Amino acid sequence: MSRVFINYRRQDSEGYVGRLYDHLVQHFERDDVFMDVDNIAPGADFIATLENAVAGCDVLIAVIGPHWLTITGDDGSRRLDQWNDFVRVEIASALKHGKLVIPVLVGQARMPAPGALPDDIAALARRNAVEISHNRFSYDAGRLVDAIKNALRGGNTLKPPADPHTLARKEAAINALRAELVNATDSPLYSFRVQNRALPVLGQGSPDASMLFVGESPGKYEAERGVPFCGPSGDVFDELLESITLRREDVFLTNIVLDRPPEKRDPTPQEIAFYGPYTDRLIAIIEPRVIVPLGRFAMEYILKKFDLPGKRGRISQLHGKLLEARMAYGPIHVIPMYHPAVVLYSASKRDTLLEDFTKLRPFV
Repeated sequence: MSRVFINYRRQDSEGYVGRLYDHLVQHFERDDVFMDVDNIAPGADFIATLENAVAGCDVLIAVIGPHWLTITGDDGSRRLDQWNDFVRVEIASALKHGKLVIPVLVGQARMPAPGALPDDIAALARRNAVEISHNRFSYDAGRLVDAIKNALRGGNTLKPPADPHTLARKEAAINALRAELVNATDSPLYSFRVQNRALPVLGQGSPDASMLFVGESPGKYEAERGVPFCGPSGDVFDELLESITLRREDVFLTNIVLDRPPEKRDPTPQEIAFYGPYTDRLIAIIEPRVIVPLGRFAMEYILKKFDLPGKRGRISQLHGKLLEARMAYGPIHVIPMYHPAVVLYSASKRDTLLEDFTKLRPFV
């Protein structure tokens, strides 16, 4: 999905747009910044193609230069008044689909009045604009980046810090859930835990974290300490967090199975069915804005929980994809990824994970 769509007129603002594109790809993945629709197949419905391209974005940037409103076509009529004008079609589609549309004024342009626009894009005149000048380009473009990141986070620049009362309440709720897990004698893994003098691993991190990572199940090191993501795979995980300037204390880490299974095997459906509600309750307590399922089993559980597209897909197809869901407390994003332990068996996956983690930067 192209998350940022740049709408512009070459004759009016091409110089600014090239520079703006170069700035945006320093902050977002190159594949997430979409600038031109130049692969419309012969015979294809180009209106439908443009509308589909815009429907796949989160933010449309409408770059408006000094002649944007008045440029004419070969027949002398104003381009904006023509039914097949690409600029008009793209903006109208974005408005129709409820996308965030950000006008960007360049070359000392001014926002057009509603009456100067065709009816299907008249609402553009009510959108607050960002002005970009050559003299202070970096500063102005930085404001635009902040606005885009705000949109990709679901409308909030950062999760508002919890007040002391809320933080204490959430911490107490997590501690109560942990105590309940310790005493869960009906767990399918309780006997194995007791026999091995192991600990259940509910999770670790900020009780009010914006980002929640969900793995598969604790390993030997985790069960010995009662801490998720430690040992060799934990070292890989810390490296991934560091690559986007995050710390463990900034996020919350948990699993879909909260006791260590015997041997090295996949979680059973019975184990996931028992522990899943604990993970669900953690999500409800913490209220994260981003959930990152790590590995196939965590991905399948979270995607089914939210009934998301691709819930029967493979992690090789869905890793690094930005998916939108909704909780009672508001919209969230789900971004599946490989489990960090995969690097211990396939070193080539390190680069894949590092690349996927860059998708989290807009939410940091």
